[in-house]
Amino acid sequence: MKSIKELKLVDVKIVIFGAGDFGSCAYLYCSRAFPQTYISFCDNNKDRQSERIQGCEIISPKKAVCLYPKAAYVLASADYAEEMYIQLSQMGILDEQIFLFAKEECYHLLTLDEMWEINKKGYEQLTHRTLDKRKLNTYTEKMQYSKIYDADGLRTRLTDKYRVKEWVKEKIGEEYVVPLLGVYKNADEIDFDKLPEKFVLKANHGCGMNYIVKDKEKEDITLLREELQKCLEYHYMDLSFELQYREIQPCIIAEKYIEEFHKESYDYKFFCFDGKVQMIMIVKNIEQEDAARCFYDADFHFVPCELDDGVRMPEVPFKKPASLEKMVEIAEQLSEGMDQVRVDLYAPGENIYFGEMTFTSWGGNVNITPAEIDYQLGSYWRLGDIR
Repeated sequence: MKSIKELKLVDVKIVIFGAGDFGSCAYLYCSRAFPQTYISFCDNNKDRQSERIQGCEIISPKKAVCLYPKAAYVLASADYAEEMYIQLSQMGILDEQIFLFAKEECYHLLTLDEMWEINKKGYEQLTHRTLDKRKLNTYTEKMQYSKIYDADGLRTRLTDKYRVKEWVKEKIGEEYVVPLLGVYKNADEIDFDKLPEKFVLKANHGCGMNYIVKDKEKEDITLLREELQKCLEYHYMDLSFELQYREIQPCIIAEKYIEEFHKESYDYKFFCFDGKVQMIMIVKNIEQEDAARCFYDADFHFVPCELDDGVRMPEVPFKKPASLEKMVEIAEQLSEGMDQVRVDLYAPGENIYFGEMTFTSWGGNVNITPAEIDYQLGSYWRLGDIR
C-alpha cells in the first residue's frame, strides 16, 4: 500500500475513506497539499452518510466508486486500513489509486492552534478529563500547552543530545559530560573499527533510540546500521506534538561506555521549577524488564506515586544516594531561569554525569496516581501568558 506522500495529482479528484478524526487530518493534508483539487468523503458508517464534514458530503464507498471511479482514494484509519483497501479493490479501484494516510503526514502543515485541538482530543481520551486552555491546573495539563506553544531555540538546543553537551560544559564543567567518541550524519558514516570494544550509540533527536554495545565483535553491524538509519528517519515530534524536537538536525552520536553505570543502573531525574528542585524520581534498570521507579519530595521523603506506563513501584523505596546534595545543586544550576524542566543525571561510582534536559516528560500523556501529585506538580509551574 502506497503512502500519501507518493500521491501526485494531475486533474484527479480525491476521496477520503474515513470520516472521523483521522479523516479530518487527512482533509487538512490534502486541502493544503492539493489546494485546487476536489475532495469528497466516504464512510461505511450509515449514520454518517449524508452528513457533512469540512463542507463535504459523506457518501457510501459504493456511491463514491460509482461517482468517482478514477479518483485517488486516501485511507484514513489507524485500525481498518487493510479492510478498506480490500473493499475498494473488490469494487474495482486499482492498486495505484489507493494511498495510506498517517496523521503524522499533516503535522508540518498545521498551525499551533490546530495542533492544540488534535492533541487536546488525545489527552482527553487518555485521562477522561476536559482540557481547557484557559483553566490549566495539573502538570500534565500544562504540559499539553507548553509543548506546543513554548518551544523555542533554546529548548531545541538543550533537547538535542549532541548540542546540549557543549552547553553543559559551559555551565558546570566538562567532567560532568559523558565523553563523545564520534558524530555521524548517517549510519553508513560510522567507522566501527575506530570505536572501542564497548560503546553507546544514540540518535540525538528523540527518546528511546539508544543502542548499548558491550562486545563489538558479537554485534551484527549490518543490522545495527539499519536500526540506526531508521532512527534518523523518524520524526519524534510527530509522536505527541513535542515541538522542541522539530528543528533538531538528526545525527548519531557515539559515547563512552560507563562500566559502573551499566552493572546496575539508577537514573536520577529532578523536576525543576523556576530553578528549584521540587520532586525527584529515581528509576532503577530503566531499559530492563525489572525496571522500578520511586518518587520523592525535595527533602527526599518518599512519595507513593505510580504512572500507567507499566514501570512498577518497589515495595521498599530506594536509599538516598550519597551524592544527592551535589546532584540537586547541579540540577538547579542547569535549570536556572527556566519555568519548568526535568534534569536527568547519573551517579555511577563516585562520578556524576549529565543525562539530558527533558522539557516534556512523557509528552504529558500519562495518568499519574494519585491525581493529587499531578496537581501538586502543576502548582509549582508558573506558565506565562496563554495565547
